[in-house]
Amino acid sequence: MKNNIAKCAFAGILLLTVFSACKKEYATIQQEDSAGIANYIQTNNLAGMTEYTTSEGNTKSGIFYQVLEPGTGAVVNNTDIVYLTYTVKSFDGVSVYTEENLYRYISYLGYLDKTTSGLPTAFRTAVRDILKKKGGKIRLLIPSNQAYGVGGTNSIFKIAGNQSLDCTITLYDVDSKQSFEDIFVQKYITASAITGLTKTASGLYYQIIAPGTGTEVFPYSNISAVFTGKLTDGTVFDEALTATPFSAILSDVIPSWTEGLQLIKKGGKIRLIVPPTLGYGSTAKTGIPPNSILDFNIELLDVTN
Repeated sequence: MKNNIAKCAFAGILLLTVFSACKKEYATIQQEDSAGIANYIQTNNLAGMTEYTTSEGNTKSGIFYQVLEPGTGAVVNNTDIVYLTYTVKSFDGVSVYTEENLYRYISYLGYLDKTTSGLPTAFRTAVRDILKKKGGKIRLLIPSNQAYGVGGTNSIFKIAGNQSLDCTITLYDVDSKQSFEDIFVQKYITASAITGLTKTASGLYYQIIAPGTGTEVFPYSNISAVFTGKLTDGTVFDEALTATPFSAILSDVIPSWTEGLQLIKKGGKIRLIVPPTLGYGSTAKTGIPPNSILDFNIELLDVTN
């Protein structure tokens, strides 16, 4: 009887030893992200990256950063409206969003999180706790568990699951949407070597090519026009030719047209460089990304009052 008990006890110990030997240790997602970021830094020679350590508890966050330009403006708080642009690139290189003119955030800093704005909460940490002041620029490496996790996202971006992100954020030292948009309009004008423009109080830039000699234009005028509308990369997103002119009541079109076409008369020609607020704003239209600057050449064929 004792021998049988001893044999059973030995067999139990043997099974426990076998199971223990077969048990596999799995890395946590935080550990995998940490290893992935370390490899990314080494592969891309990002020697200036520092891991952000929280002020409370001296805890390492897993987020790495490099301040590219320190801010020199006012200190920002959660209750401040901030004006910033950003770029986002997944570590696998599949998802790349680098058009800063298109990717913007204009709202309260406290709302800059994944739940409210759809952007990683690490953005808010970078702006509020690292940059701190307006006018700065920062590069971030955000681990996947603090970005869009295992499920990824198809909201603002298309990011696959378990992808860490390489981002830049530029925090502008401005206090109005018009001033913010004007920065990018002026960049486009300079890069395109456009001259002879006049700026209105609303932020619209225009050049009268021919003033016209016919009927005067008012907001309630019914107008007929031919035009070409281009994006800043030269893409023609819409046009109307002589055979099929565009017709509308002027007050029913985008604000830039309502304002700009009143500067000429029937038979006139005008060029309009339109900031997003006077175009389609942050809403995407067919062929027009959100926050697009628009470049119109318009000939006013007819005016009926």
